Amino acid sequence: MAVLYVAGISISDNLKDIPEKTIKTINQCSLIIGEERKITSKMQNLCKSNAEIELLNEHSLDEERKKILEKVEKAGISVFFSDAGTPCISDPDYKFIAMCRDKGIKIVSIPGPSSITTAISVSGINAKTFYFAGFPPRKTSERRKFFERIEKSRETVVFMERPYALSVTLNDMLFIKRKISISINLGSHDEATYYDYPNILLEKLDGIKAPFIVVVGGISK
Repeated sequence: MAVLYVAGISISDNLKDIPEKTIKTINQCSLIIGEERKITSKMQNLCKSNAEIELLNEHSLDEERKKILEKVEKAGISVFFSDAGTPCISDPDYKFIAMCRDKGIKIVSIPGPSSITTAISVSGINAKTFYFAGFPPRKTSERRKFFERIEKSRETVVFMERPYALSVTLNDMLFIKRKISISINLGSHDEATYYDYPNILLEKLDGIKAPFIVVVGGISK
């Protein structure tokens, strides 16, 4: 039976933070499926692997997924990971996992970190219950509705956005009159978390381009 390991990868900028168990598992695989070639190649080198590399990301088409699926079926043992964190949690590619499952491929987890729970842990915001909203839409009208739903939410909301969109995101949140937490470069040497109103954070962080995640506290009951 073909086996696909789904591996969580360190969210820090140091691949050496990855557990030895994960490295050993990847070294056993004959097929490595990553998100971007640069990180995937670094992982291949770290694990001293000669495995074939395939890429799956937000631009992948179903036809490409099918071709990689065929390789997984023939490979025996394969591994799938995203650039950082855990695959299919906002990152690609839940469709591919579903396709493997439907083909009877054994799917095994190698648990790893998640930027979602990490951001909550350093936010100081009550998250006994929380809602993960994913990424804001890019279309202006839909984006406005996205933030309006967050503003009305009684539960804590966590969402991600692309590294270059920090200033835009804070501008879009100026009408939200609650303090929010923004964590930048989680797990890296320059990690920082800021907690304040969107307008204050915009003054501090305007122009910064870096991976970030936002936590918005819910409305107190």
